[in-house]
Amino acid sequence: MRFSLRIALIIILALAEFACVARSNLIEGIKSFRVQDYRQAFVRLKPEAKKGNRDAQYAIGYMYYYGQGVVENRKKAWYWINKAAQAGQPEAVAALTILQQQPQSIWP
Repeated sequence: MRFSLRIALIIILALAEFACVARSNLIEGIKSFRVQDYRQAFVRLKPEAKKGNRDAQYAIGYMYYYGQGVVENRKKAWYWINKAAQAGQPEAVAALTILQQQPQSIWP
């Protein structure tokens, strides 16, 4: 019984540490974005965007749209901004509305 409790505690601590690291990536990515260190922001936020964080998704879309920290890619920008908007991220919803009104052939 004691062995099972130790294993359970080790698993819980490992999961908590993983959650802290993920949270740290998000926080550090947002900080980097705010100080316009877009390359570092992209590196930290892309994994969080892939995991479904809507704020990270919008930031990644923004960086792709304006070529901040990455090569400009409007199709990838659309993908990430749309994904964030579908998740209810307010700035992404507003951006998507504006993008849909632009007569550009890259928007689906």
